Amino acid sequence: SEDTSSSAAKRIDEVIILRDSQFSAHPVRPDSCIEIRNLYTAAVYEKGAEVIRMMRTILGRESFLRGMDLYFNRFDGQAVTCDDFVRAMEDASGVDLTQFKLWYSQVGIPELHVTSQYDPSKKQYTLTVKQNEKLPMHIPLVTIP
Repeated sequence: SEDTSSSAAKRIDEVIILRDSQFSAHPVRPDSCIEIRNLYTAAVYEKGAEVIRMMRTILGRESFLRGMDLYFNRFDGQAVTCDDFVRAMEDASGVDLTQFKLWYSQVGIPELHVTSQYDPSKKQYTLTVKQNEKLPMHIPLVTIP
């Protein structure tokens, strides 16, 4: 829906929803559940949307769209898994998303510690990002002009 409206306004709305939900309490693809309704929560859908958005950032718009086309061509009308989606993205882009797939089973969100420094003599800005996770998560960072 970002493509049909103001992407900045849409992001603000999505972040408000994320902050109000139990975003960090659920993995997108849990290993098991007590009741099927636990799989279809707003938090799971919102977190899934964020994971797909990060994947689009990693792959770039063109590769992501090729992956979407491939995914629909392969699986239209079928029951599919998250792995099927990721495999289509990998095949269309040539990018290995093995490490990125941790996002599908991750409970919570990574805790980041960010520091920055600017050296005016070199006109150089350094951003340092550290994670405190057992398995480091692939988090794409984007510069905004």
